Amino acid sequence: MHWIDWVIVGVCLAALIGVTVYAQRYSRTVADFLAANRMAGRYLLTVSSGFLGTITLVATWEMVYSTGLTTQWWQMLSAPVGLFLSLTGFIVYRFRQTRALTLAQFLEERYSRKFRYYAGFLCWLAGILNYGIFPAVTARVLIVFLGLPEEFSLFGVTWPMFPTVMAGYLLIALFVACSGGQITIMITDFLQGAFLMLIFVGILLFLLWRYEWGDIMAGLEIGIPAGQSMINPFKTSTTDDFSVWYFLIGVFGAIYNAKSWQGNSGYNAAAKTPHEAVIAGVLASWRGMAAGLCVLLMPLVAYAVLHLPQYATETMAVQEQIAAIGDAQLRTQMTVPLFMRSILPLGLGGLFAAVLICSAISCDDTYLHAWGTILVQDVIGPLRNKPFPPKQHMLILRLSIVGVALFAFLFSLLFPLKGYIFMFFALTGAIYLGGAGAVIIGGLYWKRGTTAAAWWALSVGTVLGFGGMVVQQLWPSITGDPAAVFPINGQWIYFWAMVASSVMYVVVSLCGRRQEFNLDRMLHRGKYTIQEDVVAPQQGNEEKQRLKRERKFSLAKLVGITPEFSRFERFLFYGTFFWSMGWWLVFLIGTAICLVFEIPDSAWYCYWWIYILFCVLLGCVCAFWIFGGGVRDMFRLFHDLTHKAHSEDDGFVK
Repeated sequence: MHWIDWVIVGVCLAALIGVTVYAQRYSRTVADFLAANRMAGRYLLTVSSGFLGTITLVATWEMVYSTGLTTQWWQMLSAPVGLFLSLTGFIVYRFRQTRALTLAQFLEERYSRKFRYYAGFLCWLAGILNYGIFPAVTARVLIVFLGLPEEFSLFGVTWPMFPTVMAGYLLIALFVACSGGQITIMITDFLQGAFLMLIFVGILLFLLWRYEWGDIMAGLEIGIPAGQSMINPFKTSTTDDFSVWYFLIGVFGAIYNAKSWQGNSGYNAAAKTPHEAVIAGVLASWRGMAAGLCVLLMPLVAYAVLHLPQYATETMAVQEQIAAIGDAQLRTQMTVPLFMRSILPLGLGGLFAAVLICSAISCDDTYLHAWGTILVQDVIGPLRNKPFPPKQHMLILRLSIVGVALFAFLFSLLFPLKGYIFMFFALTGAIYLGGAGAVIIGGLYWKRGTTAAAWWALSVGTVLGFGGMVVQQLWPSITGDPAAVFPINGQWIYFWAMVASSVMYVVVSLCGRRQEFNLDRMLHRGKYTIQEDVVAPQQGNEEKQRLKRERKFSLAKLVGITPEFSRFERFLFYGTFFWSMGWWLVFLIGTAICLVFEIPDSAWYCYWWIYILFCVLLGCVCAFWIFGGGVRDMFRLFHDLTHKAHSEDDGFVK
């Protein structure tokens, strides 16, 4: 790292701290701290699902470096699912209608208070275990990329670098999360995310300019066993963990657990209206296009260049650094950061370092806030059985956030991560997510769902998920072989937990006493409507929508367009529909052809180049468009928080 690169990193961190100090003045009540007083616009909300933390960057590099482009093809399986979730507002719309500040608050309203803190505790437990490895992975990648030594001396004492880096970036994330809660998190995350989108565009163009596409494709064929490929998805994958079944289970889980995971719970409740939350979900699919493509391209270029003979002299130093890493899994995780450090020029290297640091902070402050507030709102509060005084409530929320950071710091120091990061995510998530989907979907959409069914479904998912995690970790000890791997990976454990919980929820509900829950009251519909949550129909749209509703089929009805949609919003929904379904059609036709005919790898070279070119061009446009919209939303949020009444809602169900 040149001193200019360090200056770039320093300026970014100084700007982050300055914005936090400014924005914290707008956080005055518990509702402000938890959900920005439900005043967030669509472009600010896209941050919640449109950007990646550093640990997700590393996990993606780890997966793509092992599998190549094949995973990108099978991920197209989920195109209709993502389209369905974003356009219909599945779960998102109805959850916002409940006006709950946390998911477990909705569970109390729908089921019972005891079930609230049971579900809240499981959600919190799964969340902090999942988050526990974030500081470790982030610190290692920062040390590797920044070229930091293992130890350093200060005040005559030798300090280890690994815990120091963890503590340093966690303190910054803590400062953002505790200063103003969801308000400071949302503002700083948006500015970081917008800045990083532009950097990713620059890195993407640099990689495509420096390396020939033909060389990249040729490099991906080196070192691959016969009959396998990193380019052709119809040849056996180089790793069984990320086969087509991994993505099929992911498709099922995306529907089953839509918005179940509460790592961004503050964003889930922060939308101005249910309609605004739906539009934000559609925008998120465009927001990260260029960044996602850049994240995909980096490990592909790294693999190709590190294996091509013509670059052997140039990459010799990197190869030695990679070989010096003893642990094989850690070696795979650190390969891409080491490679990027060796090729990025002055200035761009500093910007990439800023990407790693800011991605870590923007992800961790959100997670710290989520798991810290969930413990207070959904476990401690219901057990206490009466609301906290406002000042005491804010203090306890901040102390809980600090506690989550301390736990993650200690967990990262002591826990030895085994296997892929994504597999660890699937396994820890299964503790809660195995049963959560059945409980949430049933609670929002089925008036016959019962409290007993919710208890059984969530308990079954927890037993299968947590039991699988324990057995997987203890498997080498059970078998007596240190190298033994449990035959069922985390993704399959997650799948069977979801299936068993769904069956249990339906069976127990149908076998119990017949009762119907008043969904209209919980969702504030009909006579229970709250006017400030209603978006007025756009002028001239009511008659058009009436005629469309009278038809048996219309495209507007299919994509979820209603009278309150503006002309631009209709254009956005139609564009999202045709873009997603167009690529899904390519996937279906391509799969059918490849199952009948043998397609040469040269044809795949062309396909992947066309795919990347389309995404680069569109991604660059979207990056600037969403940045402009986010700046507008940021100033509107400041205005609304200043001039509109602050809600005294603290999430306590009376």
